[in-house]
Amino acid sequence: MVVSTPIRFDANLPAKRRRFGWRLIADLVAEQFTQGITTEKIALSLAVGSFCAFFPILGAATPLCVAAAAGLRLNQPIVQIVNWGTAPLYLPLVYGFIRLGDFLLGSSRGQLDPAVLFHHFGTLVGHALLGWAVLGPFWLGIGYFAALPMLRAVAMARGLTKA
Repeated sequence: MVVSTPIRFDANLPAKRRRFGWRLIADLVAEQFTQGITTEKIALSLAVGSFCAFFPILGAATPLCVAAAAGLRLNQPIVQIVNWGTAPLYLPLVYGFIRLGDFLLGSSRGQLDPAVLFHHFGTLVGHALLGWAVLGPFWLGIGYFAALPMLRAVAMARGLTKA
């Protein structure tokens, strides 16, 4: 008969060692909530979050948002809120990206029906990626420069920055 002993918390461990794991997690979470809280970083978080949210490969937007926000040291919660908040616009924009890719490559499909989608899936994804990549720099620039003056005005109205 095998007797398994339950894992017990060792009360003899020093408090610093015992709390190290939780402190590390708490520090990482606090850093994510407090990094990138200048008006410029918040505007960039909004622009990058909306840009990455419309990445035309389904399921890749959230990891892309995490990677972009971590790489640029942006506010992770703002980027994710924008990512999830723009979800209703995802399908119409991907359709637009496909059409833009078709236009740029000189192909015309007429109406996209399910048979065409299934049969030419790889081509459609390529066209959508091309459309997304072409519009991306404009999307980022417009999003950033549209949000920045509004955020600065809010910060000045609340007395968070000097004139």
